[in-house]
Amino acid sequence: MSKPNNYPPEFETQVRQAMEVPEPKSETLDALREQFIARGISSLKADRQPDPAPNPFRPEKESNKMNRKLFRFSPRLAWGVALLILASLLVIAFSSPNVVTALRRLLGYVPGVGVVEQSPSLRMLSEPVTVTRESVTLTIDQAVLTNEKTVVVYSYVTPLYDSDEGFYMEGSTRNPALVLPDGTRLEIITGRQVSTMDCSECGDIRYAMEFAPIPADVNEATLEIPSLVGIYNGLTPLDWVIDLKFAPADPSTIIPVIEYQPTATPVSVTSASTTPIPETYGATLVLDKSASLPDGYILYGNITWTDPIIPPYGLNATLAGIKDANGNDIPFEYADEEAYPKQGELRGYWAYKIPQMNFSAPLTLSFAVNAWVTLMDSPSFTFDPGPNPQLGQKWEINQDVVVMDEVVHVLSAEQAGIEEGFFMFTMQSDSNIVGANIIDLQHPPMGGGGGGGGVPVVNLPFFVGFGYQVPVPTGPLTMTFQSVNVLLPGDWSVTWSPAAP
Repeated sequence: MSKPNNYPPEFETQVRQAMEVPEPKSETLDALREQFIARGISSLKADRQPDPAPNPFRPEKESNKMNRKLFRFSPRLAWGVALLILASLLVIAFSSPNVVTALRRLLGYVPGVGVVEQSPSLRMLSEPVTVTRESVTLTIDQAVLTNEKTVVVYSYVTPLYDSDEGFYMEGSTRNPALVLPDGTRLEIITGRQVSTMDCSECGDIRYAMEFAPIPADVNEATLEIPSLVGIYNGLTPLDWVIDLKFAPADPSTIIPVIEYQPTATPVSVTSASTTPIPETYGATLVLDKSASLPDGYILYGNITWTDPIIPPYGLNATLAGIKDANGNDIPFEYADEEAYPKQGELRGYWAYKIPQMNFSAPLTLSFAVNAWVTLMDSPSFTFDPGPNPQLGQKWEINQDVVVMDEVVHVLSAEQAGIEEGFFMFTMQSDSNIVGANIIDLQHPPMGGGGGGGGVPVVNLPFFVGFGYQVPVPTGPLTMTFQSVNVLLPGDWSVTWSPAAP
């Protein structure tokens, strides 16, 4: 039997008032973040010193000794005070969703590197390092060391660079590496081009390299770059060797990142009983986090699916547009996702940047979601290019093929491109099929591919390519559908509002 509540109403009111904790302001959280990191850095630098021994030439006064005795806590009392403080902090934290989110993980955005998890062990490049050889200036402008990885970013300026050539990886057989003082070599794990928009002095190409983590007690390394990416071998000097030094991260250089709890649910689609229900393959779209930059915002998210008929990397979410609360279009550009699915994981990541501008929150991000579906049957059509097909020659086909119980109209073909034997087929579907992959099972291909690009739209023509090894075999040729790209129905959108100042 429970005991009756004999507390007076006034006491209960006072307790409720004490439990009501106001939401913390963003500047308060930022200040706590900086203090957390700064104190952690100080603790790493400072050695624990024992209490100083009594000075026999300056004996303590009896009153001081008495004060020490009066204020010395017993172990039991100390534990009780600690538990009381901990309980108070938990009450405060769980009464404020913003505090819960802030304490869950401290994330920060570093330009050129991306989102990193902040901790007292976070380190960065002490200062940029610039080396000039034969009119080529190479700058190591960023390095970030976490417990999980090491990221080094370099850029270069050369009068020989031609942006019209585009960006590509060098075909060098030697990889960049970080060499530690004890001789340990950390080979590059992955590399990617990063934007130069936020770095006016970064030059023509900016490139980020990821390595394994460097031990916490190692604060220097030598970077070896056999050849620079994005330019032909021989046009720039080879075998760059640069010494790097690292120091604890300055919290003021790290942009706070807001991380969101996923709240999205799979999109459900209904239809009349006489029509099959469209398939969404268990797909779920969510907004993960955002970073407020000096010139705008970066929004990060991902899409997952559960149906194994869609392989890894087989489902994509492409941003179709952003509108504010008044229906106005908001410009955007692609940003680096900075994350990749794990082996066999049914997930894709997305990231977009919007400029700093006036708009009415919230913003609605609308996506087009499409999936590549492998076909269980082998629908096909025939094509006869004749005995001597010429570049630029076109053929009318006008055949209808049933694919996934839907009709795909194969309209025409053209020997396109600059190489003989490559044919581009124009197709169209009245359903949600927006792309396809085809193959000639009787003849080895030189190459192939789906069509289109950008935001997929139903009922518009799409293009499918297939290349033969020359000479082109004698027709008629049978082209078989291997997979189709299907636009998933439903309202694929997320909403976002910037954090209150």
